[in-house]
Amino acid sequence: MKNIIFVLTIFVVSTSCYAQVNEISERQFYKQGDWEFGFSSNIGSSSVQTMGPHSWTLTNTLHYSDYYEVTENWIYLNLGVSTGFYIVNGLSIEPELDINSYADGWSVTILGNLHYTFDLQQTNIYPYVKLGYGLSNDPENSDGLFEALNFKTINAGAGVKFMYFSELAIRMEINYRNLNGSNTFYPDTPDSYKTETTSSIVSVLIGISILL
Repeated sequence: MKNIIFVLTIFVVSTSCYAQVNEISERQFYKQGDWEFGFSSNIGSSSVQTMGPHSWTLTNTLHYSDYYEVTENWIYLNLGVSTGFYIVNGLSIEPELDINSYADGWSVTILGNLHYTFDLQQTNIYPYVKLGYGLSNDPENSDGLFEALNFKTINAGAGVKFMYFSELAIRMEINYRNLNGSNTFYPDTPDSYKTETTSSIVSVLIGISILL
């Protein structure tokens, strides 16, 4: 009797798993007209390089004959949301909004990504790549979270999506960002000066995608 119950249990579990995988595989994902909503979190490291005047003369004309260069390394954390619309099969336009923590402060990033998802036949694993451009602010020299979006930002990533349900995927990604911009201190005064900052960020993304 115990053997029969054991065999029946294995049969029911196997049938349920097959039905779920079959249901997922029968649906075609990431096709023209589909929507994809993403929620993600990143953790990584950033290298922030700042150049500015080392000394200057407070006279009618400032002299920037001597510049300093400082490189700092910070832990990078990120929370992001995105909305993708597939204009053709596999290719989507993806606006993205991120809240970042690095360089001893908070910042915001607004991006526009091109996102391509590869459809491997007979599998629930979907590799993807993305490339985007947008604006960020400097967490150390911003009056507010959405103020002074003056840092040009390049965003690139490659990862995989694991289809878990027919409307839900788990995402994992390696992400790279490059931010470049400047800050002006004491503007419109004789003491005005400018610094140039470049940030390189490498992080690991974990998130989910909801498909409609």
